[in-house]
Amino acid sequence: MRSRVLYYGARLVGDQLKWSEKYKKLHHVISIVICDHVLLNEEDSYMNVYELKNEKNRSFTDLLKVVIIELPKLPEEEDSAIWPWLRFLKCKAKEECEMLARKYPQLKKPVRCAERMGLIESIRDYYFHRNLAKEDERMLHLQWKLDGIEEGKQTIARNALAEGSTPEFVQKITGLSLDEIAKL
Repeated sequence: MRSRVLYYGARLVGDQLKWSEKYKKLHHVISIVICDHVLLNEEDSYMNVYELKNEKNRSFTDLLKVVIIELPKLPEEEDSAIWPWLRFLKCKAKEECEMLARKYPQLKKPVRCAERMGLIESIRDYYFHRNLAKEDERMLHLQWKLDGIEEGKQTIARNALAEGSTPEFVQKITGLSLDEIAKL
């Protein structure tokens, strides 16, 4: 994940210029990553800002910054101006969102928007289950193919035994176990 964040940030810097344009035209890139899991086990803070600096804490450039916000580390009590917004992103139940909207008026519109997006979630669920059904069908066809291969091995084994081949030789050419061959 760390490499991915760096890669996307670097691409945003590099993709700003066309061939032969001057480097001074580059704009700042700040990658903000909001995780619903812990990414930085070595850090206690829920928000960490990374910049390109040397060992003496001198900045190489301010063109690229990475901000990592880890929601599981968010404290229960408000501790910053962005805390209500992050708490909103962490909400799991409608009641939590409504409580935040009552306490923080700036969240009323986003909470209403999220409620309306419930319809989008239903549509997303429909497509997810439709794609899941397609995958199930594909796997079923694959299983039928594998079953056909297994039947083919058994037919070859029966024919080889009928021609006088030893069970060991049949095992070698079919991959069936000696127990499977004995049952034929």
